[in-house]
Amino acid sequence: MKNKTSLVLAGLLNASLLSSGLLIADEAQSAQNAHGSAQNAQSTVSQSSNESKKTISQFFEGMEAKGFARMRFTTIEGPGGGGADGQHRFRIDLTSGKVDGWSLTTGLMFNYGSSNPTDGSNSNGAAQGSMAVVMGKEFNDRFGISQLSINKEITGENTEAEFRAGRISMDSVFSDKVTDIGTGGVAKLQVGKTKLALNLYDSWITSHIIYNFRGDTANGGVGLGAGNVNEGSLGNGLAMLSVSGDKLGGFSYNVSLGYANRLLDYMAFGEAKYDFGGFYVLGQISAAGMTNNPNFMTGAGDYLGSDWGFTLRAGQGVDKYNGFGNTDWAKNRGIYNLQVGYKNKENPFSFKLGYLGSFGDGYGTLLDHKGGINVAGKFWINSYDATNEGFGIMGGGGRAGSSIQVGYLALEYALDKSWKLGLDYSLIGGNNSYPYVESVLSAEDLADAQNGRGITFHEIAPSITYKIGRVTATAYYGQNVGDVNYGKGRVEMRYDF
Repeated sequence: MKNKTSLVLAGLLNASLLSSGLLIADEAQSAQNAHGSAQNAQSTVSQSSNESKKTISQFFEGMEAKGFARMRFTTIEGPGGGGADGQHRFRIDLTSGKVDGWSLTTGLMFNYGSSNPTDGSNSNGAAQGSMAVVMGKEFNDRFGISQLSINKEITGENTEAEFRAGRISMDSVFSDKVTDIGTGGVAKLQVGKTKLALNLYDSWITSHIIYNFRGDTANGGVGLGAGNVNEGSLGNGLAMLSVSGDKLGGFSYNVSLGYANRLLDYMAFGEAKYDFGGFYVLGQISAAGMTNNPNFMTGAGDYLGSDWGFTLRAGQGVDKYNGFGNTDWAKNRGIYNLQVGYKNKENPFSFKLGYLGSFGDGYGTLLDHKGGINVAGKFWINSYDATNEGFGIMGGGGRAGSSIQVGYLALEYALDKSWKLGLDYSLIGGNNSYPYVESVLSAEDLADAQNGRGITFHEIAPSITYKIGRVTATAYYGQNVGDVNYGKGRVEMRYDF
């Protein structure tokens, strides 16, 4: 019995030892597995960190900078006096490298000074500090965010797509991609040689419109205070759609449509060009319809543009024709432009000859002064008062009963790879409500300009350009002859990067 009991105890002991051994082995294995899991987790974290560093590195390593720096000095002179002013403009946009097609864009723009001097303008008082504070002026030029957007690109075998959202440049035939900004989104699609673009903005502004608001506020306009100007945008939802194509056996085209809520019932632009191997024929047409009782939604008290004009105060030095009996907005406006020309990289000589006319109730069809309209001339489009000239919706062509006719010729000859000589001639007429600089006119010219229904004048503008690398230097002079007689000169230095 005793032996049996010993055998049982020995068996239990052996079983206990075996069980303990298995347990210890299992715990050891568990510990080893836990250590391996920790190592794997650490490896995963490390891999994730490396991928993040790689992504950040890709964003910075592929970064691209685009922009320009420009210095401009402009003079004006006539029998009644003269003046000068300087303008400095700088813009840089940085776009990160692409990660799976995604990128970021941000940029700065600085603008100070004027391109439109009048009698008494003096450039020696133009310099300001780094924040561009303009003493005694209610509208300050300053630094601003030119763009801030997130972008996505998708590339296929025969297809390219691009999407951008945020604060972005308004790149269209109706606007200026350098100065005009909107908050919204842009979608672009290229299939073969056909390009589609859709622009949607819930707020936006163009330089043409902001200068009109500035002029209205400074000269007694109602419904828009200086605070509203500094809001910096319109809340009129804006949509633009375009279809274009080029390199189609010498043929190219662009068709664009637009709409601005409570402001423009429609905008339309069409262009067709055929190049015969240097010689070309170009046709353009643009139209816009102002809504009834247009409302400029500024955000700080809407500006109800119930009538068109305001008259500048005496002694301001700038005037515009104010002889129309009708001060209403033009409802439906249109312009057409026909041009022939020659341009060939192998030939130093080029030219363009054309005629621009209008139809409908006015000729203000664009959000910008010029947009995609191709004409000749140096100053008559947007360099007299930055408000009324050109083809902007709020300019001279925005007034009911206005019209414009322009005949133009531009000649250019390249002396070598760096030097070019040019000569532009433009004849401007029609019921154009055109601006003129009163302070530099003679008494006779002033009487003719004020008594006529619109003014007719010739602009003769010789020019010389020097370009080396990314630096361009230009000098030109425009002499007006006709109902107004005075001249403007300009020298400009520009660096593109």
